[in-house]
Amino acid sequence: MNFTSKNVFTCLFFRPWLGVPLGIWVAVSIVYYWWLISRIDVLETENKVIKKQLSLGSVHEVIDGATSYTVPEIPDVVGTLCETVHIALVCMGKCTRNITPMLKSLLHHRQNPIHFHFIVDPESMRTLNKLFETWDLPDVKYSCYDAQDRLSEVKWIPNNHYSGVYALVKLLFPSILPDKLEQVIVLDSDLTFLSDVSQLWHMFRNMSSLQFIGLVENESNWYTNQKTRWPALRRGYNTGVMLLDLYKIRSLISWTSVWQKTVNENLNRLKTTALADQDVINAIIKNHPHIVYDISCHYNVQMSTQTLAKNCYGEDVKNIKILHWNSPSKYNIRIRDADYFKNIHQSYVNFDGNLLREKLHRCSQNEVVTYKMNHSDLCLSFRAAQRVKLRTHIYYMDYSYMNVDNFDVTLVLQLSMDRLQFLERIVKYWEGPLSAAIYLSDCEVTKLESILRDWSSTLNIKNNIGYHLVFKHDSVHYPVNYLRNVALENVNTPYVFLMDADFVPMAGLYSYLRESIKLINPYPQKKCLVVPAFETQRYRASPPRYKEELLSRLSIKHLGDVAPFRAREWPRGHRATNYIRWSTATAPYEVDWQSDYEPYLVAHRSIPKYDTRFSGFGWNKVSHSVELRAQGYKLSVLPGAFVVHTPHAPSPDITAFRADPHYRVCLSLLKQEFMDDLKRKYNVTLDDNQRK
Repeated sequence: MNFTSKNVFTCLFFRPWLGVPLGIWVAVSIVYYWWLISRIDVLETENKVIKKQLSLGSVHEVIDGATSYTVPEIPDVVGTLCETVHIALVCMGKCTRNITPMLKSLLHHRQNPIHFHFIVDPESMRTLNKLFETWDLPDVKYSCYDAQDRLSEVKWIPNNHYSGVYALVKLLFPSILPDKLEQVIVLDSDLTFLSDVSQLWHMFRNMSSLQFIGLVENESNWYTNQKTRWPALRRGYNTGVMLLDLYKIRSLISWTSVWQKTVNENLNRLKTTALADQDVINAIIKNHPHIVYDISCHYNVQMSTQTLAKNCYGEDVKNIKILHWNSPSKYNIRIRDADYFKNIHQSYVNFDGNLLREKLHRCSQNEVVTYKMNHSDLCLSFRAAQRVKLRTHIYYMDYSYMNVDNFDVTLVLQLSMDRLQFLERIVKYWEGPLSAAIYLSDCEVTKLESILRDWSSTLNIKNNIGYHLVFKHDSVHYPVNYLRNVALENVNTPYVFLMDADFVPMAGLYSYLRESIKLINPYPQKKCLVVPAFETQRYRASPPRYKEELLSRLSIKHLGDVAPFRAREWPRGHRATNYIRWSTATAPYEVDWQSDYEPYLVAHRSIPKYDTRFSGFGWNKVSHSVELRAQGYKLSVLPGAFVVHTPHAPSPDITAFRADPHYRVCLSLLKQEFMDDLKRKYNVTLDDNQRK
């Protein structure tokens, strides 16, 4: 065969049996091989970068036998799951109780980090600080801006909105929020989220250079009557969900001058605003329509009385992104699909907020996470009381009480929901302020509100009771001392009366304690006033109301129906009160601390807090008394005061203490640790019998 260059070329590049010219296969193989070589170089470079980042950003060390990690921070990059979404809300007045279901729904659907910007007054700031501190949510930050002194800037505007002057505060956002904050989503508190809030955040990129406010069209014909309503474009816009490009607002216009001018121009004709900030913003848009960016109606489906929302979502409720309960009737609005939507809202009222502490991915970790869990520790469940943060919402219901004088006193107590009837009984005999920490689950909140508002004729007229909710956590025993601390920390009187909820105060005890405090002046003397405790074993017997009645029913030898509290089961608990002397005393008398003494005390609110390592039953009050003794507090028994314990079913923790030897062993270990810590803390040595 004659091999010419032409034959070789034809043989290599045009072989019919291959189906494809061989030359193309060769060319493709060469290109593919070159691409693989280039990718290997790229991957090697990326691998070096990753190793460098890990060496710098991740710390691995052993601390006291525990492995600790510092999680590297992932940057806040635009368009990623780690881009922070900024949200602003007005939370003043009665906001904090209503805002929680909205926060749950928003956090349930979110993936990105959230930074909340709350416009607050001092009371709501206090509540929000405690809530977010104890909620301990991943990738959630918050800032509070006290706007109480800024209300005068909008208070001059006549306003008929049911939220009062607070409904006008949104007009001040560009001047209240920090200059470094360039974009923010502004929300009302009466929303229910059914989608990820980041969908709204991404809309900022769609705005033109002149658009700086994003809104959903109003879903009613409110603004169509231009003779009696504020001016608006078409049906106007609803400001319950709003995008504010603060950078453009501050750069393009003088916002304060614009809204003030708009208000003054329209007040001459309309005299007042009905929808507060919404009226003003719609009037501004009417004059400057180019500033508004239209958001889809699905992101603000409005549940008002005259709503046209059905035109938005049609027959498919799955189209809804955000529900807005913008009727004065709120969740009791009677419109089509209202029951379906209310059930969604109620599901977030009942939603366990502890579940929101878990997140599939985390974008930052500001502190070292230490994984130190000694599973061989038999008392692990007890130590959880100090390790776990319990979500706490202080002043959940409306509270109004002004300190009377320097001798005023607040009754401080804790209870669970099944003991709520005790609280109703107490307030019948206690006229003064009361601070109550209530341990409950999320799904019991509605029941609590219903009892306080609708079912209890005693509690529903009281506005001097501070209700502080502590939400249940499965991994801890009943956190009795944490609850006591919550109630103790949230009083606004100089003195506190530390009592348990299953006692009934004598008649006129509040007035008597105030007079005794004024007479003795215990704070400068570092004194605690003892209120003697008694008990009756008769379920249906009315507790004695006065000392004479009590003495007539009292038998030190236990022949009567009233006796010193737990004189049979635990005499050391109250023996130091000296009941025999009390029965004839007419003036306060001092007593010494004794082993296991746990009296009910009146003291200045600056006394030490309770030790939270003690949860469940046993030594929780005694540990507090021991610390008071270590700090040098003295005791003075009040001759004209008493409280009476009434019988009730035992708590699960008492049952466990009595039945489970492991429970008692752990309690002994905790007592030993506490006494050792106390000795180091105060450099004191207590008598040996104090440690028994």
